[in-house]
Amino acid sequence: MKFLIIQPYNLNKAPNTDTVVVADILGAGDGEIVMVAYGRAARLAVGKEDSSIEAAVIGIIDEYDVTPEHYHGDLDPARIKYKKSVHEE
Repeated sequence: MKFLIIQPYNLNKAPNTDTVVVADILGAGDGEIVMVAYGRAARLAVGKEDSSIEAAVIGIIDEYDVTPEHYHGDLDPARIKYKKSVHEE
């Protein structure tokens, strides 16, 4: 099993000061944005419920929908699909 060192961040891409070691059975690559499960959910995701794993990659984000007025970060613009504002419809 491969392990990654990740740095969680919020939607504004403000990184937390902590890094997390996560189990990765999906094969995430350097610089990819991943979704992480913690605790029992992480152990179930990798199929090792009796292990000491505390965090695991459960998804690799290919693209994301963002409402422009709610986003002020610097995520990869090539992956962003902007949603129409409720007021534009």
